[in-house]
Amino acid sequence: MIKLREKNTRRKSNVIRFTIGIFMLLIFFGFNYYFLVYKPENRDVITDTKKNTVISFSWWGNDDRHLYTLNGIDIFENKHPNIEVDCSYSVWNGYERRNRVYMLSGKEPDVMQINFNWIRQYSADGSGYYDLNKLSDITDLSSYSKIDLRYGTSNGVLNAIPIAYNAVVFYYNQALLDQYGLNVPETWDDLFAAASVMHKDGRYPLHLSDKHLFLSVIAHYEQITGQTIFDNDGKYIGGISAARQLLEFYKQLFDGQVICVNGKSADMDFGNGTCAGVGIWASDADNYCTMLTSRGASPVLANPPRTNDHDALYGWYVKPATMYAISSRSSHPKEAASLLNFLVNDSDMVLLQGTEKGIPVNTQARKILQNSGTLNVYDAEAGNYVFSSLDRFDPMVPSIENTDVITAFRDYADKYAYSVADLDTCAAELADKWVVVLNN
Repeated sequence: MIKLREKNTRRKSNVIRFTIGIFMLLIFFGFNYYFLVYKPENRDVITDTKKNTVISFSWWGNDDRHLYTLNGIDIFENKHPNIEVDCSYSVWNGYERRNRVYMLSGKEPDVMQINFNWIRQYSADGSGYYDLNKLSDITDLSSYSKIDLRYGTSNGVLNAIPIAYNAVVFYYNQALLDQYGLNVPETWDDLFAAASVMHKDGRYPLHLSDKHLFLSVIAHYEQITGQTIFDNDGKYIGGISAARQLLEFYKQLFDGQVICVNGKSADMDFGNGTCAGVGIWASDADNYCTMLTSRGASPVLANPPRTNDHDALYGWYVKPATMYAISSRSSHPKEAASLLNFLVNDSDMVLLQGTEKGIPVNTQARKILQNSGTLNVYDAEAGNYVFSSLDRFDPMVPSIENTDVITAFRDYADKYAYSVADLDTCAAELADKWVVVLNN
């Protein structure tokens, strides 16, 4: 009897264990089916099957530019919910090199902030960037004149549109000139005359950066000779003769103490009264003049210096400060054109940007800024001066801004000015250097 009970007990225990095993197997397979087969995370209700079109946009600048541009992109994406913008940005250093890699590899962004000389560099035949005329039903070009659009045209193709213009403008400290009984200089001779009375106090009529100094001696050369030293393709055509005359005039400015060579920065020397005048990009006018007005002085905008006689050429150049272009290889040109239109025409973006890139070329944008009262006084003054002088300025040949060209000039100019080498040697070597840099 006892054995029978033990046998029944073992049987019941086996049944219980079996039942529990079956139950555990059911739970195990149930969980596996639920999470591996059914996948509840994939069973969410799909409310929108449309994917956004992603386009890319690149620019360079400082932190302020990055911030307002990113804010602008947020506004654009809200206005165009079907377009997503992938942004890439940095300071200028390295941007040009990265852009070269993009262009050569065919992986450039859909919309790009570009430099004026890149059109010639990457699109001499007009095929390097998208033809914006083909997108004019999306990007409104009506606020640009024919003169404006010629700067972005290559081989008859509209490759880019200018954001703002830049040219060298001259501002003078009227209060400082009054101390010496001087009028605002209008000619080169006026500058030499001013230097003759200011040098005794360690002051100079002008402070010029290396680039603006180079542009100035070129202007003088063209005015007195009626010839240019670079052709339309950017090659140096002046020979030893032009190099000689440029170096000679530099030494005259140096010896006559017309220009401050070893001073502080241009803005500091202009602001503290070391120099009566400064040659600067028009887009920098507010930065320089505000410093001067904070010291109680009065900045005066003047025409760039010329010769006493009727000049054979005007000698001064203008260029787009920056430009916008669309990649010729863009997979989404219409969406890119929508972004471009927003960047140059939309009032929200115009107000965000203000005059940070200079006075806008776009006439509609200028009206928006004017009506909002956000135009800086000196930026507006300098910018409007450039706009009113477009028919006199020549389009800048990119070679004039070539860093190697400018550095070579300053090196040989100093060798000659400090009697390290004679004029003939410096002129010959400088001309050879420019030929190597530009003509090969």
